[in-house]
Amino acid sequence: MKHILFLVAAALFALTSCTHEIKTETLRLEEAVPFQEGSENHLDLNLDIEFPVSGFPKEALEEVRKAIRVHTLGENYTEFTGSLAELGKAWRDALTVDYIDSNTGMLEEMGMAEKDAPFLNWGYDYKGYFGESYDKYINYFVEEYQYLGGAHGMNGTFPFVFRLSDGQEVDWTVVAPGVSEEKMCDLLLKHRMDDMKDMVDGEEGIDETNIFFSETIEPSPWFSVDNEGLTFYYQPYDLAPYAFGVITVPVPWAELK
Repeated sequence: MKHILFLVAAALFALTSCTHEIKTETLRLEEAVPFQEGSENHLDLNLDIEFPVSGFPKEALEEVRKAIRVHTLGENYTEFTGSLAELGKAWRDALTVDYIDSNTGMLEEMGMAEKDAPFLNWGYDYKGYFGESYDKYINYFVEEYQYLGGAHGMNGTFPFVFRLSDGQEVDWTVVAPGVSEEKMCDLLLKHRMDDMKDMVDGEEGIDETNIFFSETIEPSPWFSVDNEGLTFYYQPYDLAPYAFGVITVPVPWAELK
């Protein structure tokens, strides 16, 4: 069994637009858990998640860490109080039980031997890291990939935004006050192809008018902010078929006034 679980205290992460510095520690875990002793089928687990140890007000630091735990590992870890090593172990143990129990039950239900089963290799790969800051906000990005033995895995990118002064997670209406949801929907529709043109230009069989499931686009809860404006993130199947992956829609500041 491959089993690596360790923590790294990273260098100071300097914000680009203010004098704040965020110091982080990183939970890293890499492990392959066999389905049973001697099995070639296994559960792959990978974590690489940054947690702040300073840079936010002291009284807000735990709320920031809590938000990161929830967005990366799930709501079961909302009130977790142990060390990062203990957090990684708890996450690993819970997924291991689910992996073995789920697949044991499936094999029994289907009357199938392990050697004949095509669905026993699972994998979870989660990354979490701070991105750029803008004004009084900083982005945090969560990237994940899950494969649960199906035809393909599922990936996603889930950015969210912290306010530096109090560590609160904010939505786009706070970052772009005064912009109605109706106006934002219109802007998202206008810019929906901006980041996709390189993908579809020149590709045979792709009709821009038929890519999206709907003729309207609502603001995603997942967005980032920078000097250019806001960028909304839509996961596979949110707006378009799986083949288009994560779709990003930028909305420039000039049109948010």
